[in-house]
Amino acid sequence: MKSISVAFCLLLIVTFIPTKSFSQKNEYSDLLVVKFHADWCGSCKAIGSALEDLTNKLDGKAALFLELDFTNNTTRHQSNMMASALGIEKIVLENNGTGFILVIDSKTKEVKAKLTKAQSAKEMGSQISSLL
Repeated sequence: MKSISVAFCLLLIVTFIPTKSFSQKNEYSDLLVVKFHADWCGSCKAIGSALEDLTNKLDGKAALFLELDFTNNTTRHQSNMMASALGIEKIVLENNGTGFILVIDSKTKEVKAKLTKAQSAKEMGSQISSLL
């Protein structure tokens, strides 16, 4: 339910930005750190605490952390709408699956890194920091 609420709030923000699209407004964030999640995914559960640690560690940096939830049809639809609003729908289509994090350049929409449960939170943080 929490993921649905977060996705819904982000969609509301995207919908009600009056003069610029979200991707234009997102110019303050150099990177999008996107977790591809599903509640039933074991790798997602393993990455969960690492992502939370990263979010806290990199607070105030030019990175936007978000989760695309592919647990069911409703969350998949909401996540696809969010991806479209961010201009990363092609990346989502090319990276089918869950249990990983993509680090995406917010301006060029280029995937800079793919993070998995094989990496520690410290390794993930170092990789993201090196891209900022």
